[in-house]
Amino acid sequence: MNILLIQPPITLKKNETFAVTPPLGLAYLGAVAEQIGHHVTILDTVVEGFNLRSDEGHLTRIGLPKDAIKRKIEEVKPDLVGITCPFTLMDREMRCVASIVKSVNSGILVVVGGAHPSSMPDNVIADNNIDFLVLGEGEITFSILLKSIQESEEFEKIKGLWFKKKGKIIRNSPNEFIEDLDTIPFPAMHLLPLEKYLSLGEAHGSQKRKRYMPMVTSRGCPGRCVFCSIHTVWGHKWRARTPENVVNEIEMLVSKYGIREIHFEDDNLTLSKKRIMKICDLIIERGLDITWATPNGVAINTLDLAILQKMKKSGCYQLNFGIESGDPFVLRNVINKPLNLERVRRVVNWSKWLGIWTHGFFVIGFPTESLESIRRTIRFAKELDLDSANFFIATPYPGTLLNALASSEGLIKEDFDLSKLRTMDASIDTNLFKAKDMIALQKKAYFEFIIYRLKREFIDGYFIIRLMRTKSTDNLLFFLQKIRKRVIPTMSLDTKK
Repeated sequence: MNILLIQPPITLKKNETFAVTPPLGLAYLGAVAEQIGHHVTILDTVVEGFNLRSDEGHLTRIGLPKDAIKRKIEEVKPDLVGITCPFTLMDREMRCVASIVKSVNSGILVVVGGAHPSSMPDNVIADNNIDFLVLGEGEITFSILLKSIQESEEFEKIKGLWFKKKGKIIRNSPNEFIEDLDTIPFPAMHLLPLEKYLSLGEAHGSQKRKRYMPMVTSRGCPGRCVFCSIHTVWGHKWRARTPENVVNEIEMLVSKYGIREIHFEDDNLTLSKKRIMKICDLIIERGLDITWATPNGVAINTLDLAILQKMKKSGCYQLNFGIESGDPFVLRNVINKPLNLERVRRVVNWSKWLGIWTHGFFVIGFPTESLESIRRTIRFAKELDLDSANFFIATPYPGTLLNALASSEGLIKEDFDLSKLRTMDASIDTNLFKAKDMIALQKKAYFEFIIYRLKREFIDGYFIIRLMRTKSTDNLLFFLQKIRKRVIPTMSLDTKK
């Protein structure tokens, strides 16, 4: 079959910034489809139309215009179009792309998948322009669907698939998660315009070297954080690729595409100490000249000094820590993440001592969170002496425990506009704060943290110390980039929360 996989445009508030990274989900599906003999084309409308922006009131749409998307569909002449929707705020554009496909040829089959369809399958599959919905992890379900279409088989036995039959929605049982991730082929990067991503320099998080590439080496998270919806795609059981498989992919990216930096987008890269140590050892043993970071975060409770030392030696230059709150009560009883804050201090101190850039993720504005709790989080962020930080607003995405809580307390109405859900904005009033008050508190958090960092850098002399320790152009450019982006929160287009 002739298959076209599409990442739809995205609509953001005019003051929002974001990153455009290769869509690994589509690249994995493309690799699986090619492996079983299908012809695949990937269209990332965002990177292709990065400079084609149109204003819609207080919002800006980024990506190819509708007529360009239609022309591409007409050119490819696909038998099937797969559309990814990693974010709830992309729901409208996903549906728009589906309608464009059907306007070209109503006989083209439309399949959707990703975090948003997996979180709201009933709502999404009801769209008249959508034929199939792949629930959760997609590779096996998608490959079986392609086989069934080609061989005119029934769809009722395909686990993980929702579809329509004679106007009725058929909800098949969920599929089992893939236990051996090494059986999945590497993402089909040759189907993507890699040089366009690299030339934009808009990676998720930061870059030390220009030629970077994202990777996912494990799936699933045993955590139960109230704000996270990734379990709707990858579940709670942690599954990991072997160290050899991971480093083989790195080596391929280095040799084939000249990649010199890896961004590990795992939710739990370091859950197994033995595995992460082996990955680092193999990078060192094979002489791979790479730098790497964890822009999607890393679990602090999995780290110790020995791991950090090995990570640093293998090229790690930045760690993003999912700290979430500086209030032990909120961590334990609201977020469901009982971190030991003293351990957080030790890990951050070890990282800074090793010369690893430390970035903290914090979340404020939970429905039951008080003003004093939020202030405690801001103080803790400064006391940690982190190099940089993000302060997100608790956002009740579909599929999260937070969404269930907010709905049960009447904070989310049935007619709620899903496009308002974004972590850099307040989407609901809580029991204690109006949305506008929470936005003001978020600004206060950033302002206080930035003033603190500027004082440390320029009055306390950190800036001079960093420059004296800078031994390469890479390090100098990275630090200057950090100064430029210090006050600009960044949102990823390829991950999950």
